[in-house]
Formats: sequence, C-alpha cells, structure tokens
Amino acid sequence: MISISKNDKKIWENYVSDFEKSVLILKKESLKKRKPSKNKIFIKKEKPSNSFKNFRRKKIEPDMSLDLHGYTLYSARLLLQKFFSNCYEKNIRNVLIITGKGQNNKGALKEEVPKWLSDKSLNQYVVSFNVAPSQFGGEGALLVRIKNRFKKI
Repeated sequence: MISISKNDKKIWENYVSDFEKSVLILKKESLKKRKPSKNKIFIKKEKPSNSFKNFRRKKIEPDMSLDLHGYTLYSARLLLQKFFSNCYEKNIRNVLIITGKGQNNKGALKEEVPKWLSDKSLNQYVVSFNVAPSQFGGEGALLVRIKNRFKKI
C-alpha cells in the first residue's frame, strides 16, 4: 500500500468537499426544476416503516440523490459521509444512493455501501435503507431514510 503525504491528503479532502458541495447544488437545482405531475401525491410526514411502500407506490420521490459511479471505495465512503451529514443538517429525509450493479451484478460499491450504512459512523444518520424500486434504479440503487434532525429522542 502506498502512503501519501499529509499535504496531499489535505488537498484531496478539500477537492472532495468542494466537489461534493457542487454536486449537492446541482442535484438540488435539478429537483427544483421538476414540475410535480398531477398523478403523484407528495407526502411530507410519514412513518419510516411505510416510506418504502410509498416509494414503490410512486407516492413520494427522493429529496436528493447521489451518484457514486466511477468513485473508488475510499473516495465514495468520504463523499457518502459528507453527503449524509449535510442532508442531516438540512433535514433532508429521503435520499437515493446510486451505486450501479457492476460486472455480473457484483460491483464493489453495490456490495460495500450497505455495509457502510450499517456501520457505526453512518448509523448515526440512517434510520433505514432498502434496495430501490425499479423506477428509481432497482438493484443498482439504495433508498435511504435519514433521521429527523429536529426530533427529540
């Protein structure tokens, strides 16, 4: 394994954080430009146990999405941690994480991201996650429910 200098690591982390900010801005702008169709019902308040049923029934859509195609495991994990912390701070509850299926349906990100979501570092933000319905990417994506920032336990 090749080690990198502290300076190079700092430069990389700044690059990833700047890139992540621009991704959030672009995703948020693209979601604002969408016009809600008349057939869909958007529900703001709901129980987490029913959220995936509502996604499948096309009653709600994810508030944000993150595409991890082309990222290494290390950079994807950093980006995912920052993405979840930003979503938690902005009280964004439903997100779509696109991992892709990979070759022969055994992609590295597809296998690792669910493990990360169960991990201690991301578990502080995540209520639940599940494989996305077909209209949101199927097996190549995950729907994640993020904790409510304003709810007191």
